[in-house]
Amino acid sequence: MKAKGLIGLLLITVIAVVAAVLVSYRGAGNETDPLIGAVVLPEVRQKLGDVTRVTLIHGATKTTLLRQRGRWVVEEKSGYAADQAKVAQAVRGLADLRYVEPKTRKPELYPRLEVENAGKKGAKSTLVTVSDEKGTLLGEIVVGKRQVDLLGGGSDGVYVRKPGDAQSWLARGSLELADDGTQWLDRGILDVPREKVKEMVLIQPDGSRLDIAHDKPEDALALKDAPADAKLRSDTVLVEPTTALTSLTLTDVRPATQLAVPDTGVSQAEITTFDGVDVKISLFDEDGKSWARIAASGGAGDAATQAQALDAKLRPWIFAIPDYKAKALRTKLSEVTAPPKAS
Repeated sequence: MKAKGLIGLLLITVIAVVAAVLVSYRGAGNETDPLIGAVVLPEVRQKLGDVTRVTLIHGATKTTLLRQRGRWVVEEKSGYAADQAKVAQAVRGLADLRYVEPKTRKPELYPRLEVENAGKKGAKSTLVTVSDEKGTLLGEIVVGKRQVDLLGGGSDGVYVRKPGDAQSWLARGSLELADDGTQWLDRGILDVPREKVKEMVLIQPDGSRLDIAHDKPEDALALKDAPADAKLRSDTVLVEPTTALTSLTLTDVRPATQLAVPDTGVSQAEITTFDGVDVKISLFDEDGKSWARIAASGGAGDAATQAQALDAKLRPWIFAIPDYKAKALRTKLSEVTAPPKAS
């Protein structure tokens, strides 16, 4: 009996030692850490309406989201409008972050969670700094890897770390941060559905023209002022050019004062809608991108008001547009007509 009692005592001792080691390994009792469940950026949450500037540093790229007169703009893009919903969602996401579980304190393990010091070469982390109109710092956090539905029930997890603090954390919250300023821009330029296009004239740098028109929206598109023997390659070949302005978006933007339209190598697109609005586009290549200078005019009544508002929005800027849209706006007559039959 004494032997059995001694063995039992030894087992209890071993279990106690193992438990102590496990507690130490896990970080001295994570379950009782006072930060668990707390808001990561309390001042951002408390003063959400005062947030005026959000700065993000990702690798060598810095992006500053600035609220001016109630609307967010991207400072590095000369104050061009940001995607308002996207910025609002990000700010709300920062305010809603809550600590879930402490993670590593070892800098050599930070890259696994992508919470290493931001700004250095190869770093995947993003340093986010939030301040108010006076420049008062409301919160600062290194944001790392995001895990969708990591915590179950639709709750995402994101790894974070306060700058200067060795402790990294798993936090609860949905937070999507774009890597550069271009991805924060309001990408929509204009939207002219094909059904509204009455006539489209595409002019090549050499002066050759492709003129597409129809008298009524329900009429088939046809060539205008084309050679008498010109025949379309197919019944739908004119559709692609006339849809070029449908949901036209930007890939980049610059002030018109910083990028002049060159004297040569420029294609032109002139579009007239059934509302009487004229849209004119000068298209050229620079730095591997297709840039478009766009102006709007004409119309009557509400259409004229819309044209004026559109022109005021577009004229100060030059837009880089997707390659497939630029290609459609450069369509040539020879590309939509069948080659003449050999005699």
